[in-house]
Amino acid sequence: MSRGARLRRGLTAVAASALVVPLAAVLPARAVGAAPAAPAAAEAAAETGAEGAGEGVPAVAWSPCAGFPGYDCATYRVPLDHDHPRRASIELALTRRPADDQAGKVGSLFLNPGGPGGAGLAFARGASRVLFNDEIRRRFDIVGFDPRGVGESTPVQCFPSDEAFEATLGPVPSVPLGADEIALTLRAHRTWTDNCRANGGPLLHHISTLNVAKDLDLLRRAVGDRKLTYAGYSYGTLIGATYANIHPDKVRALLLDGMVDPAERTRRSLLNELNRAGGFETALRGFLELCDASGAGCAFSAGGSRAKFAALRERLRRGPVALPGGATLTISALTDRVAGDLYDPGAFTELATLLQAWYSVAFPATATTATGRTTTAAKARAAAAARAAGSFRPLAEAYSYNAADALYAVNCVDKRLPRRQTAWPAIAKGFEAVHRTFGRHQAYGSAVCATWPVVTSERYAGPWNRRTSNTLLIVGTYYDPATPYLFAQRAARQLRRARLLSLAGYGHTSILSSTCIDEKTDHYILTGAVPPAGTVCQPDSLPFEPAAAAASAAERAALAEAVGR
Repeated sequence: MSRGARLRRGLTAVAASALVVPLAAVLPARAVGAAPAAPAAAEAAAETGAEGAGEGVPAVAWSPCAGFPGYDCATYRVPLDHDHPRRASIELALTRRPADDQAGKVGSLFLNPGGPGGAGLAFARGASRVLFNDEIRRRFDIVGFDPRGVGESTPVQCFPSDEAFEATLGPVPSVPLGADEIALTLRAHRTWTDNCRANGGPLLHHISTLNVAKDLDLLRRAVGDRKLTYAGYSYGTLIGATYANIHPDKVRALLLDGMVDPAERTRRSLLNELNRAGGFETALRGFLELCDASGAGCAFSAGGSRAKFAALRERLRRGPVALPGGATLTISALTDRVAGDLYDPGAFTELATLLQAWYSVAFPATATTATGRTTTAAKARAAAAARAAGSFRPLAEAYSYNAADALYAVNCVDKRLPRRQTAWPAIAKGFEAVHRTFGRHQAYGSAVCATWPVVTSERYAGPWNRRTSNTLLIVGTYYDPATPYLFAQRAARQLRRARLLSLAGYGHTSILSSTCIDEKTDHYILTGAVPPAGTVCQPDSLPFEPAAAAASAAERAALAEAVGR
């Protein structure tokens, strides 16, 4: 899946390019080690019992970031095991954009881009430039961190290199059909998890979202904030919801955009996977309905996009289709590309062009575009897209900053999924019966957890209704594929003090979509005031409108420039 197709995973696709470093060069300095000579944060707190700004923990020692003018960097030690803070410690990597008005500063705004496995450092550098208004930049230090196990913090690493990862997972189809493909997939999963067992180290046992939320509270205390101001996107909303329920009196403002269903995710995890597949199906239906309504503005509309998509999908389930230039289109390539592009409304126009080009090859006697033809250039793009998709890719740039290992290390301990590989073919078949396009894709994307080497009690599964000191703001998007709008509605009911703000739009999270959302979320961060109940914002433009394509291109360019500096 292309980097651009994954923009809406919370900027992590673009941000990944800023974090690619040789793993061998950074692992020794970031490995799990003995507790440092100075007390780790939790240990110091246990000794002093201090409250108030600082709360008895060591302060973050900021210094200018090399290569990132205007940003500070730091590492901060936290306990490997929060239940035994005097034992081993790990390092968290942090960055901040200092508030313009230090004398009038409100505090720190902590960010998380999701994943699990999202690169928090690069996300913060990009977000601080393009996501918030000038008043937030004036009044808040904007702070990003790589959570434990991720990127420049002490990492979880199962394979020694990208090449080793690719050798094991590269051949695995994302939509395995037939006994041979299913067997290949399950063997590769077991090889992966065997490598994690051998190489993952003690951090595998202490990487749950509960531990990340505890780390976040230490960081809040270490920057001197009495209460937490936080913006979390996608999986980052689970970190925020967990924090709110283990530290309900420490909530200043928590913005949760692309909301998960906390109770279902942690207590009814298999059902949650099925409902996530349903979110992609709903988003796909919205894309196809919008395509048909756009007429000539959508290249896939002529002849009815829903019927054409179903025909293309069923053709590919019977076997691959040869494309011009020697490429092959598979059901996995189709599903991967569509799933990825549903994250980003700015990709809808190109996706429609690709689908039409693929359809024209699969059904040459009947295929036409809205203008009556499929261009050679469109077919060439379709072939290139097919070559770039179709294999196991849990995140955009899998492995260069250990995103794949971190993704499953967190999910497989947070969730309670079936632990027998033999159960998953039947699960996938059942998912597929309910959600024809994405059911099998979602099931096998979760089946890695069947042989995950760790089961831990260090997980938080509720209660989710603790009364927080201030109201949380949840943002839900009607056609969000990865965190369906239904999840935001449920979370708003589960969390004791929460307000739902809705976006009548498309894509994963509201990032770069709606001025209305931006104004209300910025106001919330600054003041803690939530919009009126039932507030619904509109996107600035709809996919397939000329303005949408131009806006998307401008936003992508600005974002790439921001995180690349």
